[in-house]
Amino acid sequence: MAACSKPESANRDELVVSVRPLALIAREITAGDIPVRVLIEGADPHHYAPTVADRAALERALLLVWLGPQMEGVLAKQASLLPADQRIQLLDITALEFGGASASDPHLWLRPSNAAIAAAQIAERLAQLRPQQAELFMARARAFASAMSDLQTVLDRALLGYRETPIVVTHDAYGHFFGSAGVKTHALGDGSGGGHGAQAMLKLSGIGDGCLFGDMPANDRDRQLAENLGLRYAALDLLGDQLGEGADYRGLIESLLSQARSCLSLVPNGNKG
Repeated sequence: MAACSKPESANRDELVVSVRPLALIAREITAGDIPVRVLIEGADPHHYAPTVADRAALERALLLVWLGPQMEGVLAKQASLLPADQRIQLLDITALEFGGASASDPHLWLRPSNAAIAAAQIAERLAQLRPQQAELFMARARAFASAMSDLQTVLDRALLGYRETPIVVTHDAYGHFFGSAGVKTHALGDGSGGGHGAQAMLKLSGIGDGCLFGDMPANDRDRQLAENLGLRYAALDLLGDQLGEGADYRGLIESLLSQARSCLSLVPNGNKG
């Protein structure tokens, strides 16, 4: 009888996130105290549909952290079934920074300053759900915010020298990564997985010696696009699929910077630093 009357919330001990980058951010706050489960791995978030196991995990979740219907559209229905205090829709946060990026693009995790804002939201909600650990969660969020301020500065300085380098990207997401440094990107499409229009291709024809960046894995379609535009080509691992199991958020950003530089450093008069 006593076991049957146990509050349901006592069994909710898992933080569920939609994509791996959000797990890297969430783990900065949970630090192993709360398991973090990733729903979408090795798949396009735009076209993901929850499995039976995913739906069961959502029903049991202490907290769901996702971006919003702009990114994981099919997850919207499942998210709406959870109580408001057991879900965070990150794209609803008004403090997010979008300078240099499309205001409608959902790939907010590509900017360290936004990662700090997301982490603060997660810490605040966990503090409400687990008040006995509130100070610990908030202290971790403050430490992460300080580290992200430093990382944003490092990233911006590393990209600063490429402001005059032509950079074409397969969709808008990359503006979050490059935009804070004032590096302009020319997108062939939006982040919804749509194709690249002939008008966009024609507009960028003859843009000069630069780089075209597309998503992992590297593929012949993007390589051909780069060749048609007279650009060099590299793939960037936006979702961190290629990172090792023990990777952290800093590792994601450093990996993306290394991948970007592998192309940018080959451009004449580019920043070789």
